[in-house]
Amino acid sequence: MSVYKCYDCNQVLCRDCSRKHDNTEKYSTHLMQLISDSFILNFKFPLEDEIYRQRFIKDIKCLPDGEVVAAVYDLHISELMVFSISGKRRHVIKLGNIPRKIDVIDKYTVSVLMENDNVAIVDIQQTHVQYIRNSAMPNGLGTSFIYIENELYEGYEYGIVVFDMSGNFKRANTLSFKPYDMCYDVDSQHIYCIDRITSKLICIDRDGTTLFKFTNPNMTNLTDLTIDNEGNVLVLCKKEDDLTGYVIKVDFNGEKSEVVISNINTSRFDNPRICYDHLTDSVVIVVCYTVYIYKKKLKCELSFSEK
Repeated sequence: MSVYKCYDCNQVLCRDCSRKHDNTEKYSTHLMQLISDSFILNFKFPLEDEIYRQRFIKDIKCLPDGEVVAAVYDLHISELMVFSISGKRRHVIKLGNIPRKIDVIDKYTVSVLMENDNVAIVDIQQTHVQYIRNSAMPNGLGTSFIYIENELYEGYEYGIVVFDMSGNFKRANTLSFKPYDMCYDVDSQHIYCIDRITSKLICIDRDGTTLFKFTNPNMTNLTDLTIDNEGNVLVLCKKEDDLTGYVIKVDFNGEKSEVVISNINTSRFDNPRICYDHLTDSVVIVVCYTVYIYKKKLKCELSFSEK
């Protein structure tokens, strides 16, 4: 019975054939995935430019119009790259410091947390950058970063600091954990946080009150998270033994979960990132300088794969 699909060969394989396939040097770099996954790898492409070639991607976000923006850097330059979901690059915007995290303000504007904890507000259409001096969080302590209704939320060792679009301190929410990464669901007005120390997904409200904590034995080495069209949280994880990546879907109230993407190629030194394209129901994952697009299965495809 077919269990796996090899992206590079475009073939489905039984369990025995997949073991042989995986152990042969000829196929060692091929991407194999369980055909029962809810999202199947559709295509991949390297994020390059004509001068510096391969670029390391610090963060990535999907824009509301179906485009993707990536914060990239190397030894020579730091910038935002804007490209389509099919990989066609539209333009590049130079940045004055190394980008750390990005979040979407609207379909034309993104906010970028820099290494010095200052923030760049970037107009994608006009390729204009406005820098905000962040007086609320000096000394490069920020670990996570999101935008909510004209306020910027930055996670650090002891909680979240909130500041306005001019960089002025508004308030601080003290937490019992360090929010390594955060994402915000507009419909529920919930903030979802990753606590890497305890391998938990923690849901809080905008005042910092904990609504629920979720974990299970399969959820280890949490690296990033995003929200799908149904309000579920997609958590990008790594296995402890071979550091293979996978994605777990947790429902919006933290009551159940399932693995929706398996066997993502990664390594000990990668910091993979994930975002969700709401127009095409696709998961976008970046590992080092390669972008992977996973397309959501149709209901008929899900029924067929379960047979």
